[in-house]
Amino acid sequence: MPKLLDPTARALVLQRLRNISETTERRWGTMTAPQMLCHVSDQMRVALGEIPASDRSTLLRRTVLKWLVIYTPFRAPPGKAKTSPEMLTSRPTEWGEDLAGCEGLIEQVGMGGAVADHPSFGPLTPREWGRMCWKHLDHHLRQFGA
Repeated sequence: MPKLLDPTARALVLQRLRNISETTERRWGTMTAPQMLCHVSDQMRVALGEIPASDRSTLLRRTVLKWLVIYTPFRAPPGKAKTSPEMLTSRPTEWGEDLAGCEGLIEQVGMGGAVADHPSFGPLTPREWGRMCWKHLDHHLRQFGA
């Protein structure tokens, strides 16, 4: 299963991300491309402990849902998954700066720097965060046709 800790998977995600521009139209949902870029960056900032997240975990989320999301090829239905408010913290500024920041965060997560607790799934290893962040990026890259 792809994860950001795999250099090849990380390079492919970065390539797909660079195929999106600030004017790329979404296929579903309500976010613009600049908002999506901030959103996926915020998720990685939560993973890296840069944005503190409130614990919303339950036994079901920490066990069954965590396993389903991280360890299976399950994909969130387009436009249906709710996100934590901490992952909607940033606002778009300049596309190039936001893109460079996101690329840097992908590298940090890819180097094993993600150690914070997930708001819904509780403690995750850097490897689990690498998978989780890859799946999240993949979801939103598909949202914008990349």
